[in-house]
Amino acid sequence: MKTVNDYRLGIYEKAIPAELSWKERLLAAKEAGFDYMEMSIDETDARMSRLDWSDDQIMELREVQKETGFPIETICFSAQRKYPLGSKKWEREAKELLEKGVLFAKKMGIRIIQTQGYDCYYEEVSDETTRERFYRNLEEGTMFAAAHSVMLAMETMENDFMNTVEKAMYSVNRVDSPYLQVYPDIGNISNATSDVPADIRTGKGHIAAAHLKETVPGKFREIPYGTGQVDFPAAIAQLYRQGVRRYVAEFWYCGEDNWREIAAWNRKFLDEQFAKAAKLL
Repeated sequence: MKTVNDYRLGIYEKAIPAELSWKERLLAAKEAGFDYMEMSIDETDARMSRLDWSDDQIMELREVQKETGFPIETICFSAQRKYPLGSKKWEREAKELLEKGVLFAKKMGIRIIQTQGYDCYYEEVSDETTRERFYRNLEEGTMFAAAHSVMLAMETMENDFMNTVEKAMYSVNRVDSPYLQVYPDIGNISNATSDVPADIRTGKGHIAAAHLKETVPGKFREIPYGTGQVDFPAAIAQLYRQGVRRYVAEFWYCGEDNWREIAAWNRKFLDEQFAKAAKLL
């Protein structure tokens, strides 16, 4: 039987209580058995303000990573929901946001930003105009990221615009840069297609990492592992065949007293899914 033992599994920042200090967060993630943390830059003022940190603030967090022996290696950039790249109203802000994200990642030593596949989100309706604006601004942002050696990787979303790898690959092929790849969310794909491995195959050679998230039909967040529809072994096996070795466990802290035990159990659950995937290789 083939073994699957050279992958690295990160943990989503929101799986750990936000009120903890960075040192406490990183140590908790390390104690739960994860390999790195994916930072969240979401729409909240607190997390968006990180993009304006001074060099001293950034260096302080880098020192905490060194002290704990636990790194922050990727960013989930969901702040782009607030300022989508396809928005007419927020186009300037969207472009500035992405550039700030790239510069922040560079200073943090983070190599991959999971970019959100939203042409618009709140106030505007997706159409040919918003999509074309999205692709134009994405290409511009990718060239900026390329100049700073930071990779943008498109997430498969919960919207019709980019809910599959195949749709994300349209952006990748159109921009045609090594600094734009795909970072699929397996849970989201499971709500978009009945053949997840076939969809993953469409991204061959262009998948930088993957979110391992549980979903149920029509619901995309806060579904405990093992209670939903996602066939993790089949998806992981297909990703593994394509050389993908970087994964993030995407789950949320929802106020549970035993959140530490949940985090450790989730690591164990996902390791078991990799073991099952090895039998499919």
